Amino acid sequence: MIKRSILLCLMIVFAVTLCACHKENPDPSGQDPVSSPSPTSTDRVTIEPVISGGGINLVAKLIYTVDASTAKVVRSTVMVRDDTDITPSLVIDCIVESLKDESLNLSFDAIDYSDGVCVVDFDDSIYTIAGKSADLEDAILDCIAQSVLDNVDGCMKIIYRIHNEAYTTVNRHFAYDFVYMDD
Repeated sequence: MIKRSILLCLMIVFAVTLCACHKENPDPSGQDPVSSPSPTSTDRVTIEPVISGGGINLVAKLIYTVDASTAKVVRSTVMVRDDTDITPSLVIDCIVESLKDESLNLSFDAIDYSDGVCVVDFDDSIYTIAGKSADLEDAILDCIAQSVLDNVDGCMKIIYRIHNEAYTTVNRHFAYDFVYMDD
């Protein structure tokens, strides 16, 4: 009975933590958190597990997402189990969920990762976002690239494509193997 109570309490804490994970992470330095997607040295601080017990340890991970009303990149914190393999797909899934909170729907044909290169292959959903504004499109491309480079060990390059062809929208055109961002 006590084990059930403890497990129930942990599940409630986990659910509350997940609900709060898409809130903007204020910068303790007092600087504008949306001014740049580039991390500072304080962004790379290791955060200790916030929930521990019952075999579950969660850690906070810093990602970037977009404020749709301003088309600016903002910091966000997500909670993941400490034994989770942090892959580009996992990081991008966290961003996609956060973008849904901004009424932005984004999906992909594939996300491939090998030899330190992440290839993000968008489907038609990127055209809807690109049609809204070039700034919004740029912010989304920036937040995905920066989040993956910051959180996936060994990832050094981000390449964008659409339907396994060169990335081309009304605002941007990148060659097939154009490196959008590197570490």
